[in-house]
Amino acid sequence: MMPYTFDNNAQGSVPQLSDVLGQEKSATIALDALVRSEQLMRALSGDSADFSQGLTLLLPTNDAFQKLDTVPEDLELVLKRHFVPHTVTVQEMEKGVTVRSYERLATLRFTHSQGKVFVQADHRAPAEVKGAGVHAGSGTYFLVDTLFV
Repeated sequence: MMPYTFDNNAQGSVPQLSDVLGQEKSATIALDALVRSEQLMRALSGDSADFSQGLTLLLPTNDAFQKLDTVPEDLELVLKRHFVPHTVTVQEMEKGVTVRSYERLATLRFTHSQGKVFVQADHRAPAEVKGAGVHAGSGTYFLVDTLFV
């Protein structure tokens, strides 16, 4: 298996999510898990037919992991619930769009209340979607402080 890294766009082309995520210091635990998954790194690099309609990543922060008693064994499977295989805009989130995560592992329902956007994965408690998103060639990521286990 080819090792993956977050390379900050070494080739000088349009930055992909795999290039910009390495700068996200509040999500180092998730980033460490992502580099161990060839399938998810291909998606972040813009090199996956499964994400030909874009990619929206709800990136769990380190705080999301610290809320758990133990880290899930199959972290790749859990992280797939945070990947949406198409673009979801902030405007769509604010309007209350419902989407399916990668491989249809979770139903993600977005809501808007008191100026904030929230996402609910299946019947779990809603989590706040932080910020307006960080955009790159292969998609957009937003921070969430909940892991969809």
